[in-house]
Amino acid sequence: MDVTITLLGGFSVTVDGRPVPAEAWTRRSAAALVKALALSPGRRLHREQLIERLWPDAAPEVAAPRLHKAAHYARRAIGGDQSSSLLLRNDVVRLLPHATVDVDVDRFRDLARAALASSSTEGATEAQKVYGGPLLPDDLYEPWAEDDRESLRALELDLLRLSGRWEEVVRDDPLDEAAHLALVRQHADRGDTRSALRQLERMDQALRRELGTAPSPEAEELRAALLNSSKGR
Repeated sequence: MDVTITLLGGFSVTVDGRPVPAEAWTRRSAAALVKALALSPGRRLHREQLIERLWPDAAPEVAAPRLHKAAHYARRAIGGDQSSSLLLRNDVVRLLPHATVDVDVDRFRDLARAALASSSTEGATEAQKVYGGPLLPDDLYEPWAEDDRESLRALELDLLRLSGRWEEVVRDDPLDEAAHLALVRQHADRGDTRSALRQLERMDQALRRELGTAPSPEAEELRAALLNSSKGR
């Protein structure tokens, strides 16, 4: 069985080239079970860990049947028997233990870390091709996805920085002073002092509004140099 699981920019599962239809995931608990396992190392978790993630407020006698019901509907969506799709054995839950599985999150992480370790802009471009968007946008408020979402967002931002895509960095992280200053210098290098000063003003407003801090001395020195250059014209 060859399975592709997409978690970036949306959720989908393809089994042997056949997309699992969206209506197969009408049971949110079944979809959440597959998502949580797909995000876990080796696609496996102890049943207590899984229950704690998906049903943290439920009593054990309530959560255990929920897990079994979710597993039942997840197997129905994926197809195959219990041992090939979703296996509960020795208190460990395994997703697709005997299948060839491609999870886009794993592929992105591997490519991104390799690119950052080697400072390869070409590698960054390859990794960004895999990044289809934020992790599981339909599950933005699910606590079990928060840590992975933040770590993947941080990786994506680091790739944008490595590629010098400063406008995108500022869009995603308006408090990144280094990115703002890189844009300021780009405007200044083109002789566009007005745009450079506007960029500094946007940075100043963001820092004061969100953090209550002033720009760094480096930013103030750059502002003074730009103002002096504009007066000399």
